Amino acid sequence: MSSNQNTKAAVPCITSVARLERRLDACIGSEDYVVVIRALVATRKPAAVRVLASLLDSTGPIAEESIAGLVTLGETMANVVPAMHACTDSDDYEMIRHAHRVLAALGHESSQAWIDADDRERIEAYLERKGFTGVELAELIAGNETEDGDEQGVA
Repeated sequence: MSSNQNTKAAVPCITSVARLERRLDACIGSEDYVVVIRALVATRKPAAVRVLASLLDSTGPIAEESIAGLVTLGETMANVVPAMHACTDSDDYEMIRHAHRVLAALGHESSQAWIDADDRERIEAYLERKGFTGVELAELIAGNETEDGDEQGVA
């Protein structure tokens, strides 16, 4: 028997959610997390939802991959929606926002409305920090458009 014939037995296959959860502790960068998150989703086990939900307080690629994984699992698993509702009761803003993103992607209109309102509030807060008022912003936008809706000064 050649060494290639026994490759499957030589390479450990990690399909246990508990093992993958422990691997998260060894992750150094977001690339490591993304690999483990994808493996968790691939298990298609209900226990993976709990682990992925616990990562929703993250930002960047870790959060994005967790959200995508939960949406994928949510298309076939009933336990995703209750887990996301539990996350929306969190004290962590990122977890709340990301749970609403999952729910919105799964078709929950109230979560989409929450995200829309939150986006408006975040934009208004940003503009206020930059010193813009609603009137000044409207004037700035109106001054940069022609009657045709094209920006002035753009060749």
